[in-house]
Amino acid sequence: MLKKKERLTKKEFDRFFSMGKKFHTSSLQMIFTPHPTLHVAVVASKKVYKTAVKRNKLRRQIYDMVRRHYRKHPTTGVFIIITKPKISELSREEIQEELLQLIEKVNN
Repeated sequence: MLKKKERLTKKEFDRFFSMGKKFHTSSLQMIFTPHPTLHVAVVASKKVYKTAVKRNKLRRQIYDMVRRHYRKHPTTGVFIIITKPKISELSREEIQEELLQLIEKVNN
């Protein structure tokens, strides 16, 4: 999990959500905004999983994937990752592949 200072507050989320650039894959959407420090938010709605336990597990997994990637490749910016219902059909490795695809799109 990322440190609390690296996650977005609700107020910051609303501001960056409206002004960020959007990137999509079949099961994820990423909204990126340039910023001098790293901030990340992961959103999993009830359309993805009905129970909070499963949604929270998915969010923790994605936070972990982001943390591991940015430990190896430090960068800055605000990343809002929104899950789509199709993500519930994917394995952890497939989710990681899609996340890396989005990160490559942002960096290009």
